Amino acid sequence: MSTPAEFDETPRPAIRLPDLAGRIALVTGASSGIGRAVAEMLLANGAIVHGVAHDAPTLAHARFHAHRCDLRDATAIKQAVAAIAADTPHLDYVVNVAGIDPKVSLDEGDAARWDEIADTNLRAYYLVLHETVALLRRGRGKAVVNVSSINYRLGVPKRAIYSATKAGILGLTTGLARELGRDGIRINTVTPGWVFTPKQVSAYFSGDEAEKNLAYLAGVQSLRVKIEATDIANHTLFYLSEVSRASTGHNCVVDAGWTLE
Repeated sequence: MSTPAEFDETPRPAIRLPDLAGRIALVTGASSGIGRAVAEMLLANGAIVHGVAHDAPTLAHARFHAHRCDLRDATAIKQAVAAIAADTPHLDYVVNVAGIDPKVSLDEGDAARWDEIADTNLRAYYLVLHETVALLRRGRGKAVVNVSSINYRLGVPKRAIYSATKAGILGLTTGLARELGRDGIRINTVTPGWVFTPKQVSAYFSGDEAEKNLAYLAGVQSLRVKIEATDIANHTLFYLSEVSRASTGHNCVVDAGWTLE
């Protein structure tokens, strides 16, 4: 019987950036996973957070404002941003996190399945930015982070639609970098590897498949680290803060040295 792969599970410190205090952020997908971790870390740094998500809010904080929204619906996005604009004269940050990752084969992937995934994972990113850019222009922080995935590099079966959307996020980021840069708005991508969110742990790292998947991860990652949602949030806040003021159009890969990009 093989020895289970060992990972360093020492808790990591959360980033602290004084310039985030008092700033106003919109975070999509804020009800769970990476989006929730980003929202929590922004709140811990003193920011005000408008969390946009399809699900009911799971975060209770005096500076957190929840907005339920189907991000596949352009009208719903417009209404959610209008509600935020009624509450605040500007936004300092926008973080696009929300996404879905169903496995869909080419045989099964008709137009409806394409639209379901692409509208959530890519179209919504663009529409959120389209609706919020006027608020960002009036802000102080003026930074956007889009969250992608290394999946588009890996060629995983039944992930073609998902991978296409995640690659598209990089194109969206670089496509807007110069345009937004004229207004002093920075836009960067944070691209995670396999993140140990509750959903991923339940699906892949519990039960009979856990040992196999951990062994696989140990073989492909350069570092024996279980990447947590807080790791992605730390990198996200770095790109929101003015400490990264010279970076825009950048793709920050956070995958423990899997792709070595």
